[in-house]
Amino acid sequence: MEGYKKANPSSRDVISKLPDNILCRILSFLTTKEAALTLLLSKRWSNLLQLVPILDFDDSVSNHRKVGPVKLVAFKNFVESVLSRRFNNSSSPVKKVSLRLSNEYIERRIVKRWIQQVIDHGALELTLRLDYNSNFTMPFRVLTSKALVHLRIGSRIRLTQPRPNSVSPMLNSLVLDSVLFGSVTLLLQSVLSTYPNLQSLRIHESKEWYYWDGSVSSQTLKRLVYRRDDDTSGPKRCVTFDTPALVYLEYSDVVADKYENLSLDSLVEVRLDLQLTADQIMRKNATDSVGFVPGDVSTLFMGVKNVKILCLSPDSLDTLYYRGGDMPVFNNLICLSLGSDHKPRGSPYIFWKLLPSLLLNSQNLQTLIIKGLVHYAKEGSCESVWTQPISWDDVSESLSLCGVKVLEINGYEGTHDELTHMKRFLRKLSRLEMVRVITPKGVDDGERYRFRTDLLHLIATPKCEVQVMEESV
Repeated sequence: MEGYKKANPSSRDVISKLPDNILCRILSFLTTKEAALTLLLSKRWSNLLQLVPILDFDDSVSNHRKVGPVKLVAFKNFVESVLSRRFNNSSSPVKKVSLRLSNEYIERRIVKRWIQQVIDHGALELTLRLDYNSNFTMPFRVLTSKALVHLRIGSRIRLTQPRPNSVSPMLNSLVLDSVLFGSVTLLLQSVLSTYPNLQSLRIHESKEWYYWDGSVSSQTLKRLVYRRDDDTSGPKRCVTFDTPALVYLEYSDVVADKYENLSLDSLVEVRLDLQLTADQIMRKNATDSVGFVPGDVSTLFMGVKNVKILCLSPDSLDTLYYRGGDMPVFNNLICLSLGSDHKPRGSPYIFWKLLPSLLLNSQNLQTLIIKGLVHYAKEGSCESVWTQPISWDDVSESLSLCGVKVLEINGYEGTHDELTHMKRFLRKLSRLEMVRVITPKGVDDGERYRFRTDLLHLIATPKCEVQVMEESV
């Protein structure tokens, strides 16, 4: 007991004995509000707060309907106090600043001043999330800095025209999440010219928040993600990708009227989620259809034919079937992913009609991923409304001729129809080395053991390994 009493006081003092750099590292895992509570401990902790490289401000706690104006004033004063301490009394650089606001009671001129302070003091990374009920107009000059490396802007922010000579030479990545350009002359290309060394660009558009005109031109961009949630608006007139250094492209949108000026020679991975409009399908199939018909994606697919990894959503498969023209030859393709983990999963008929061509035109394919086989395997869903039946002989032949070594099936439920198609896969894919089956949540260990046993009986190659696992969160 005596030994315990002697050890206990020192155990309470372990954290205080840590060096400053370790304590700053610990504080960086806390929100700024939590870290500020250490001011009550000692003067040393007060000094340490001025050295923490991460500032995170979020008014969501003060924004509850039961929280009065006193709390909101307290939050504003807290931010003012932290910024004053940090920038007026410390020479230590701020690396990362996050500002999330949704309360209209905080004056916008004050918010702009906070942002300007952060930029002026050389922050390397800035995240702005301003979820106000009305647009928050932000001068673009506020978001230019010689030091800024990562910038995330959203949402409901209305950006004004940048100055002609405003440049952020160090900016590496930019995220635009439901922002709005305040002038018809302010296009995405004007934004890109402000960041001449940008390598990663992510654009998210939602209903009533459109700002991309369809053109991207950058000699430095390596990663581009474009996603539009609202599919009720019309297609863009023309989409161009003048991005010779681009390595990764994720593109989710309504199919544009046309695609041209595609410079995508460096692409390694492409993820496409393209949805045709009813008009684009009907005009193509019309008996009097002549000349140019909007919605042709053959140029786009030819532009990405040299990729190593290709992921096509169900809508993209439909688009390729209706408006893709002749199937490109994917000489470099080693991984092909088809389908989606989410509903709806498209037409089973189109999936099986396209699969042989995709496999035969990808002679170096090593990994085939099918998401939602249970949907594509539904009995009777493949041919009931189509005049041309599926040739299962063509499917089997294409499987026999391809060199796939890894087969991954996502969302596997072990139904009779799934097992029928798995038999075709496992008997015809003669070079298989690994079968990876991922089941939905809720499938117990006993069921997964049964799935694995059923599949092992179908394997044609004795050295092939079978894994059955639950989907990760």
